Amino acid sequence: MPRIKAGDIHINYIEAGDTEAEAILFIPGLIGLSKMWEFQFPHFSKRYRCISFDHRGSGESDKAGDGYTTARIAIDALAVLDHLGVERAHVVGASTGGCILQNLSLDYPDRVGLAVFTNTWTAADEYMTRLQLARRRILEAYGQEAYIEVSSIWTGGPTMFRNDLEKMLALEKRQKETIADTGILLARIDMTLAHDRLDEIPNIDKNALIIAARDDSLTPPYYAEDLNRMIKGSRLHLLDYGGHNAYRRNPEGWNSAVDAFLGDNLG
Repeated sequence: MPRIKAGDIHINYIEAGDTEAEAILFIPGLIGLSKMWEFQFPHFSKRYRCISFDHRGSGESDKAGDGYTTARIAIDALAVLDHLGVERAHVVGASTGGCILQNLSLDYPDRVGLAVFTNTWTAADEYMTRLQLARRRILEAYGQEAYIEVSSIWTGGPTMFRNDLEKMLALEKRQKETIADTGILLARIDMTLAHDRLDEIPNIDKNALIIAARDDSLTPPYYAEDLNRMIKGSRLHLLDYGGHNAYRRNPEGWNSAVDAFLGDNLG
């Protein structure tokens, strides 16, 4: 897979579709793997240039000793776009990727076209804090494999295990093969707790789609409703099911919602 230099590390990226088409950058969540978008790339690359990357500390990207903040990973995302000659992309951010998209929209607004926030949050409240600390304690007490497998229960959800078990297990296998050491994983969990652009979110001036699933127990839809209230003119779409990784568990519903949003804004 291709890699680019981003500061003092190398970032792995993937792309598909016509390089002359409008670009969509897909930013994965805390798992940090570009492979998360395997249900989207075949669909959207028919019309758009689709790009994604492994976060620093994940997948085939370097396991850097530092830089585990949503703001720093936003800069890594820009390095990928710069390398590919993309001045401005529509950006999709899932979960932690949605927090990274908040940074991009606020700090580098000229680089972001349309914005799609999916299954994400604003700032860690008591619920998010307890949940992430529970994941942290599992990692510290039982190790990396247990952390991956337990996290899949929250993120993949029951229908992913029942209907797409092979893909779920393949994703876990890739995580286990490329996983960083415990210290890096802890730093990545901590960045989700440290992220807080809450007071600035009303300054996001983008045509935005905010997607949530009613049965998401990791980032309940009230976070999406908060984002919808704070981003002027944004569109809220609630999926009846899909859990935290709704774009994987309910790709037909998720892709359809994004298609409609892109169609309304791009023609």
